Amino acid sequence: MKGLIDDRLAELSRLYPVWEKKTIWEFFKTTADRCLEWEFIHDSSGENFTYAQARQQAEIVAKGLLAAGVKPGDHVAVQLENSPRQLLIALAVNAVRAVKVPVNISLASKELQFILNQSEANYLLTDSNIRLTEKVGCLTRIIALEGACCQADIPVISWEDFLAAGNGWSLPSDSGGAFADEVCDIIYTSGSTKAPKGVMLTHDMLMRSAFASCINRGFEPGRRIYIPLPLFHVYGYVEGMLAAILVGGAVLLRCGKFIAEPVLDFMRESRANDVLSVPVQMMALIRYLREQNTLKEQPKRILPDLHAVYCSASACPAWVWPGIRETLGVSDIITGYGMTEVCGASMQTAPQDSDHILESRVGRVLNGGCSGIPSLGWRQIEYRVVDAKTGKTLGKGETGELWCRGLVVTPGYFNRPEANQRVFTKDGWFKTGDCGYFDDAGYLVMVGRVDDMYKINGENVSPKFLEDVLGNCPEIFHVEVVGVADERHGHVGAAFIQLREDTEENRKKAEAYSREHLAKFQVPKYFIYLDNADWPRTSTGKVQKFRLIEMANQYSS
Repeated sequence: MKGLIDDRLAELSRLYPVWEKKTIWEFFKTTADRCLEWEFIHDSSGENFTYAQARQQAEIVAKGLLAAGVKPGDHVAVQLENSPRQLLIALAVNAVRAVKVPVNISLASKELQFILNQSEANYLLTDSNIRLTEKVGCLTRIIALEGACCQADIPVISWEDFLAAGNGWSLPSDSGGAFADEVCDIIYTSGSTKAPKGVMLTHDMLMRSAFASCINRGFEPGRRIYIPLPLFHVYGYVEGMLAAILVGGAVLLRCGKFIAEPVLDFMRESRANDVLSVPVQMMALIRYLREQNTLKEQPKRILPDLHAVYCSASACPAWVWPGIRETLGVSDIITGYGMTEVCGASMQTAPQDSDHILESRVGRVLNGGCSGIPSLGWRQIEYRVVDAKTGKTLGKGETGELWCRGLVVTPGYFNRPEANQRVFTKDGWFKTGDCGYFDDAGYLVMVGRVDDMYKINGENVSPKFLEDVLGNCPEIFHVEVVGVADERHGHVGAAFIQLREDTEENRKKAEAYSREHLAKFQVPKYFIYLDNADWPRTSTGKVQKFRLIEMANQYSS
């Protein structure tokens, strides 16, 4: 049972009375010593591991890395599907003090070569089919797991040979936290704005971020977290794997596409307490449950162990929040705001917040407990809202660009000095590129990306505002708005819409709703209707706005 929130927070305080800097591997070993027989990985394939078993297997992999020549500070690219081995390899890379470079499994050959070159990867572990047509600067060898097919002009080692070579090797002794401030991950941004950059993150930053989420969400010991998100991005990695480690929790993994019926079956079978999701996934579950009329045929709690839902990473239509409560019978629902550059979520709503807050806000700056900064009220990070043109700090309720600094802010982008100079001020503030304002209660109201904003005849238009308004139209299932260059007006709006039922009548209703609820200059010039499969998305479900702009330009030409 999850227990009362005060009891759960008391247990977190007992486990972590003060913050001790440690590497991720050291945190894992501490938990494994305490929770030997607790389940750490539960996979739909039946390949499950307790903490004791996961530690043993991770050590075997770590010895293989040492035998392959991996040294502290080497860059190890990891291109794997979500699987138990991905978690074990992540821990092993940490154990030998190498730097993990998670790689998107869907990258084309040229994109993969770009990441491997730009990150100066020394090694690549993969279960994908890859073909490297050019020499990759620092890459010395590839470790191919089962199912991989690798064509490259460098040595390729099979997984069996890799593991066998580690026999007889010994892992280095504990460091006592001496290496907690070393960079342990270079995570590439998701590509929703074209050029990915490698964000450098340290052990201590990542674990502090995970701990703040545990506090806000009131993690109980042994929380079982279903992660239908790619673990090569920061969301599932920090809010799932690392947060679970802090409380002896279990990571629940399911192979295959996110399809509502088998997903619900897996969550029931694996006794999921919590699910990390993006809006498109929650929308799929809600739609399926409503179509199946589940509420009438089965008890309301179709997932009796589920008590928490985290839905974030992209704009969420207002109807989703009450839809989660209605179909899943869960009241502990949150969203959040963050980015790879701040180790994931730096703000979250509270589990007890209303649907109104979830619809209109993305959270407050997280309390880090003992991992925070006393002068910041035990928060790990501070934000200011700035006029991007003048650099002047704005007050509550005033919209501007969000700047931040603190314990969980990246030291910079790997090998990108020009980008670092552009996004960091001389006194250490990081320019997020996001626009918004804080209300009187400290909640952030997002307005959108600086680059997303456009002007029509000199009037500022926020795509986020238009999406929020149009998202309340009963006929609209999902909407995204972009600005398109226009000779006469400077820019005009293009609304990409997925209707609940695509009929001519519903299209007319959606466009009439736009004219009724928006100022005349805000009404999009173009209405472009898409099916669910037509949206250009990243691997985490974010809609790629730059591709929508390309589509809109083709539509308007």
